Amino acid sequence: MGPAAGAEEGRVTVVGLTPGERLLLWAGLPALGIVLGFLLPPVADGATGLPWAPLEGPLELIASWEGPWVAAALAGTGLLLGAGLAFLAVLTCLRITLTDDRIRLDKDGRTRTLRREDVAAVFLDGKRLVVLAPDTRELLREEPEGGAEALAAAFAAHGYPWRDGGDPYAEHFRRWVPGAPEAPAGVNALLKARESALRKKSRQDAEELREEVQKLGAVVRDGSGHRQYWRPLIPS
Repeated sequence: MGPAAGAEEGRVTVVGLTPGERLLLWAGLPALGIVLGFLLPPVADGATGLPWAPLEGPLELIASWEGPWVAAALAGTGLLLGAGLAFLAVLTCLRITLTDDRIRLDKDGRTRTLRREDVAAVFLDGKRLVVLAPDTRELLREEPEGGAEALAAAFAAHGYPWRDGGDPYAEHFRRWVPGAPEAPAGVNALLKARESALRKKSRQDAEELREEVQKLGAVVRDGSGHRQYWRPLIPS
C-alpha cells in the first residue's frame, strides 16, 4: 500500500490505510471480480485445446456455460468474492489511533490499547513497528501501513519516544542455538517449539510462543530463514 494516512482531529491521529486506498479496495476488488466472472466462459473457451492448458475437462465444462443468466450469476459471484477479499484486506491491515495518553491498535477484528506511561521506546525493526515497555519487553511487533517518516511524525506529535536509529538494545541480541546455556531457564524449550512452528508456518503458534518467552524474561526476534535471535530483558 501507499503512505500511511495521518488523519489528525484535535489531539487524535489515525495511521493506517488512506481513504484512497480504502476506496481502491472496496470499489476495485468487487469490480475486478465482476469482470473476471463475466469473462470466465470465453476465457475458458479460448484456453480449451491449447497443448499447455491444464484441466481440459473442467475448461470445456466452463466454456459450455451460456446465456445471460449464467453471465449474471458468474458476475454476481465475482462481485461477492471481490467484496470478501476487500473486507479481509481492510480487516488485516493495522490501524493505529494515537492520543497523548493512549495507543489504540485495531487488526483482525481485535483491539488493543497501550498506555503512554507503559511505552519506553517506539521504532521500526525492518518493516515491523516495535513498541518497548520500560522493562524492555516488546508490547507490539507488527507491520504497519506507510513509511518511517509518517510514523515518526505521528508518534512524535503526541510525545512518544520515537527512535530514528532503530532498536536501542539491538547489540544485546544473540543467535539462538538449541541448548544455549546462557538462555534463561525454560527459554530453550520454548524457542525449540517456536522453531518448529516457524518451519510449519504456524504464525499464531509462533506469536503465542513469543509471548511465553517474554514471560520468562527474554525477547525474541526472527532473522532470515528460521533463525531466531534473543536477548534478556535489560534492567533500567
